[in-house]
Amino acid sequence: MINIEKKEQCMGCSACYNICPKNAIEMCEDKEGFKYPKINKEKCINCGLCEKICPMINEAKTNNFEKPKVYAAWSKSENIRLDSTSGGIFSELANQILKEDGYICGAVYNKEWKVEHLLTNEKKELDNIRSSKYLQSDINLIYREIKDKLTEGIKVLFCGSPCQVSGLYNYLNKSYDNLYACDFICRGMNSPKIFKMYINSLENKYKSKVKKIKFKNKTYGWHNFSTRIDFENGKKYIGIRYIDSFMVGYLKYTAFMRPACYECRFKGLPRKGDITLADFWGIEKINKTLDNDMGTSMVLINSEKGKELFEKAKANIESTQIDSEDVFNDNVCTYKSPDKTKERELVFENIDKMNWEELCNNFLKPPKLKSRIKIYIKRSKIYRKLKKIIKK
Repeated sequence: MINIEKKEQCMGCSACYNICPKNAIEMCEDKEGFKYPKINKEKCINCGLCEKICPMINEAKTNNFEKPKVYAAWSKSENIRLDSTSGGIFSELANQILKEDGYICGAVYNKEWKVEHLLTNEKKELDNIRSSKYLQSDINLIYREIKDKLTEGIKVLFCGSPCQVSGLYNYLNKSYDNLYACDFICRGMNSPKIFKMYINSLENKYKSKVKKIKFKNKTYGWHNFSTRIDFENGKKYIGIRYIDSFMVGYLKYTAFMRPACYECRFKGLPRKGDITLADFWGIEKINKTLDNDMGTSMVLINSEKGKELFEKAKANIESTQIDSEDVFNDNVCTYKSPDKTKERELVFENIDKMNWEELCNNFLKPPKLKSRIKIYIKRSKIYRKLKKIIKK
């Protein structure tokens, strides 16, 4: 029987919830808004499966490359690229699987603006799966659904955090040639409860319900990515990452993440997924021609299956292999977990005592105006063009 003594021991991957033959495990939300397994001892038969498949206890085994092949890449479709977090590579991989009558699985918003995983073979759902969500996704019983498809011989592309990929592998307990796993370089999973407070605050301000949410909107460019929220009354909010309250709390203060994310066991190399995707931050230092501020993906090819899928999708992808040893210099989350801050403790101590505005005003203040202006100027296209001219 699995026993979570400390919150740091559970990533919330839901592998135990999926594997239980008696449905004796329920994923229950704690005060912070994160879900943890709760055992119904009357139903439990002490089979031990939940402990055996927990990726925090037993590491998922793969035959992945020790050192991945690294590419800078983006979709040839400008619409896909601009609508994606970075270069739109997941969409092209997904399109390839759909062409082969397969299924794709990734994170989508539900009607309550929480995030959950969806398994589908409908191309129209790709628009909803595309782009980062920046809060913990509820797996529900998706691993069971994936296993059913794999057993039928159907190809499945699963996209999730490294811990979710590991949870899926352990749940399946065998290798499937028709499963393609895609993970991403993850900074950490934020609380759905916190995110809901943020959304409620904006709905009150704009006097309308949210219609659409897009993190890393590129209205001001990829480097100056923004959070864009459209409302049912036609109004829209676009908050640049240095000012938007949710992103300030996430990026500046690391204040919203799951306890286990501060001690993540799923970082580094070799990766668990067949393919790893990320923003290729720092690509302009390696090759300036590969950054036009529309989004460039870092693609890590980690296995023969990953290589096979990437090669098939390449007709719709611009890609350049990168041999530089500096590829991870500006992607520190590849290896390093964020530090747990005092602001994190203060936010969750007061989560049920204060509203969103009070939490932000007391603990999550954005950079000072002078600093914000300086950052914005340095990130602007005009500044970067002038810098190039001066160097010439």
